[in-house]
Amino acid sequence: MTAARRVKLLGIAAFTLIIIFLFYGSQTRTDRRIAQQLHNEERHRQKEALKNGFDNEDEVLEKQLKSQRLRDAEIAAKEKANAKAPNPGAWDVTTELDGILKRSPIIIFSKTYCPYSKAAKRLLLEKYTITPAPFVVELDNHDHGSEIQDELQKQTGRRTVPNILVLGKSIGGSDDIAALESEGQLVEKVKGLAGKRVEMVKT
Repeated sequence: MTAARRVKLLGIAAFTLIIIFLFYGSQTRTDRRIAQQLHNEERHRQKEALKNGFDNEDEVLEKQLKSQRLRDAEIAAKEKANAKAPNPGAWDVTTELDGILKRSPIIIFSKTYCPYSKAAKRLLLEKYTITPAPFVVELDNHDHGSEIQDELQKQTGRRTVPNILVLGKSIGGSDDIAALESEGQLVEKVKGLAGKRVEMVKT
C-alpha cells in the first residue's frame, strides 16, 4: 500500500471518528437538557405544592382525587334523581289511561272489527241519548292499544273488549250491558256510578 493511500485511509478514519464524537456529544447534551427540563418541572410542581399549603405532591394528588370523588358522587346523585323523575317526553300507560278517563264519564274501550264491541256501541250510542256522549277508544287503532288493555286488566280485572267504564269503574262488556238493558237496570246502574254527571235517556 502506498504512503498516499495510507494517509488517505487515516484521514477517512479520523473524519469518521470526529463525526461519531460529535454525534454522541450532541446526544449527551440533548439528554442533559431533557434531564434538566424534567428536573425544573419537578421543582416547579414541588413549589406549587408548597405554595398551596401542602408538604408534597402526593397531598396535591390526594386533594384532586377527593375532589373528583365528590364530583362523581354529585353526578351519580343527579342521575339517580333523574331516573326517578318522570320523563316528560316518555309515553306512560297510566298517564295515557288517566287522560282517556277524563274525556267523558263513560268510556267504551272497543276494537273496530269486534262484533261484541259493535253491539255495545249500538246499544249505548243509538238506543240511548247520553249526555255527555260516551268517548270511544278503538284499541286496534291506538299506537299503544295492547299496553292499555294490559293496564285495564290490572285496574278493572277485564282485558277483553268491549270494556265499558263509568267514572273509571267497569260495568262489563257487551253481554253485561245487554243483560242490564233487558232487565231495565242499565240507566240505574250508570246513574248509580255517575250520578248527576250523566244524563241518560232511552230514544
